[in-house]
Amino acid sequence: MGWGYMILFGLILAAAIYTVIPDFFLHYLGAGTWKRQYTPGVAITFDDGPDPDITPQILDILDRYQVKATFFVVGEKAATYPDLIKLIRVRGHYLGAHSQHHRFAWFMSPWETWKDWDECIATLENLTGEVVEWVRPPWGTFNLSTWFWLRIRRKHAVLWNAEGHDWQFRRNPEQIISRILNHTKEGSIVLLHDAGGEKGAPVNTLNALDLLCVKIIEDKKLPLVALEFPQWSVWRKLVVNIWTKWEQLYAILYKVERISSTNVFRLSRNRYKGPNLYSQTGQLLAQNGDLVGEIHLDSIRLQDKETDIGNKGIHILRQVRRSLPVLASYVASNPEYEGIKVFVGLTLINQGVKRLGFQVQEMPTTLFIRSVGVLQKLIILLYRSPKKARMKKYTQEHPKLVWISKHQLLENWLSNECEPLISSK
Repeated sequence: MGWGYMILFGLILAAAIYTVIPDFFLHYLGAGTWKRQYTPGVAITFDDGPDPDITPQILDILDRYQVKATFFVVGEKAATYPDLIKLIRVRGHYLGAHSQHHRFAWFMSPWETWKDWDECIATLENLTGEVVEWVRPPWGTFNLSTWFWLRIRRKHAVLWNAEGHDWQFRRNPEQIISRILNHTKEGSIVLLHDAGGEKGAPVNTLNALDLLCVKIIEDKKLPLVALEFPQWSVWRKLVVNIWTKWEQLYAILYKVERISSTNVFRLSRNRYKGPNLYSQTGQLLAQNGDLVGEIHLDSIRLQDKETDIGNKGIHILRQVRRSLPVLASYVASNPEYEGIKVFVGLTLINQGVKRLGFQVQEMPTTLFIRSVGVLQKLIILLYRSPKKARMKKYTQEHPKLVWISKHQLLENWLSNECEPLISSK
């Protein structure tokens, strides 16, 4: 191989190390970045702003749904419209950096990259007096210098996992909504644009936002929440991601459905396997092979930052109490549960449920019961608070059968008091 080819190969390799390789790991694999969030719901983010015409209208729509969004703003635009930056914060939304001049990372030298991000951070922090921790590179692209800058400045790169290509003018509101909903699930970070892109495109985003919020809440039955990230290790994030995929597959296979956007319960129908269940009057409610309703706790929605054991138990109990009236209303109005006589669940968290109208029954410690117990302990461990608060006071060694008759459920909890349709974190 001649020197010319060796030099060419060296240049290509150097370019790949500076551009393609860090972009592959950070952007496509999400290594060292946040491509999803781990709070229960969907977070909405905006890029390329602010814009004096579009951004205030977007803020009005977000206020209507009590949604706290995150705006990744361009530094030079923020300096041009400082009042909009302050308005975003006054309305309770969050700010992230989207570079100073919105340039493609692969075409920037190391010193240009460093200067661009430092200028953007300085611009935003001077305007708000607050430390900016989140950044999002334009087009989600990275170079090696971006990675070093993130590490040394201790900033967190936030990407996305649901977007509607709303920067293209040809995308009408219906197309934007459809594309986003196809990729929206628990933990999604939605990317939208309140400025930039092709001329006229932000108007389509504005026209899509109202209906998009409704469909995420009502059709997907997911709450709209503020962007937030736990202080988790890479391994813990990996395990939670794997578990989430399994839960989604399980829900599809066994038709486990959400009740509302904020309810801690999910429901399915299944053939009962267990001891005969009788009402207080001696009526047989379920025996082996009968169709019953299965109640599932939505694990991710039991998260909270509370580390005190007593307060954590109170938090869970309050969530359950808020959810039961909606569960009863859902059962009463859903024809699929018309012939169901009893609702059952296997859970380690079974203390205090008798006060809610449930019965608790011991189960033989079979291999299946032990396996369920191990799995539920893993879930509790995964979603525990940042500090190692233990839940032994509220859990048992092995899961127990918790059940309630449909009659008792409706009698105790069917009322006009339902949790609000829209909830923000």
